Amino acid sequence: MMRLSNFSKLAQSAKAALTSRDAASTQQNLETINAAVQKLTATVDGYQGGLLAANSISNDEAALGQKIKDAIKDANASEMVTEEEARGIIKYITDTLEPNIKTCMTSLQTKKEQLKSAGLQGTVSGDMEDLRKLTNDLSTALLAKSPEATREDGKKAMQLVDGDFEVAIKAFV
Repeated sequence: MMRLSNFSKLAQSAKAALTSRDAASTQQNLETINAAVQKLTATVDGYQGGLLAANSISNDEAALGQKIKDAIKDANASEMVTEEEARGIIKYITDTLEPNIKTCMTSLQTKKEQLKSAGLQGTVSGDMEDLRKLTNDLSTALLAKSPEATREDGKKAMQLVDGDFEVAIKAFV
């Protein structure tokens, strides 16, 4: 028979495993997203044209979207972060993630004619819109868990990301 004290410890461990999401998990999610952005950029850079060859771009975009959805879910389930943790997250977004997103969006723009020739201009534009919406949803989730003192800087960082998407989307429509 399980002792009540053991049951209590088991319940606490299960609760911690299910709900323990903190700044470290947010950072890890952002690093995972960044790796997916870099993979997408490399795939786009290697694209030489054609419908079948574009399949890997679509797959990488879908994988990136799923990683962002996972990060949103974790952010919504996370605890409030400290001001120091929030500043670290903002710094990572500003110094690492946003520049890589910008590079990715620029790469897509340089392949516009090849993607258009393959009949994929609308698909790519739609995928960018979807990713933009997801990044906005992630921004909302992250800002909700950040201290008031850091929210303005957080908004500015996310506006940079949104601006990168805006420029690329306009190039495709």
